[in-house]
Amino acid sequence: MIVEFWIFCAIATAVVAAVRGGHSLLWLLIGCVLGPVGLLAAILKSSLKSSEPIVAAERQAELDDMKKPLRGGDRDTISAKRRNE
Repeated sequence: MIVEFWIFCAIATAVVAAVRGGHSLLWLLIGCVLGPVGLLAAILKSSLKSSEPIVAAERQAELDDMKKPLRGGDRDTISAKRRNE
């Protein structure tokens, strides 16, 4: 019974954090370790989503940049292969 409650708290923590703009996997782990305390922390933590359009746009741009994969033509791409120049 306690294990099921702890699992419920972990999943609920991840869902609450995802809705509020947090990283759900990180909060799932926090919920696994802390249980109901983690759920309470996710509820009380300030939301990463902003009602101000400028701040929300900046945060969305940062997330979009992190999601972009590196392309082969990019200069920042790290590779062990030598370039044929």
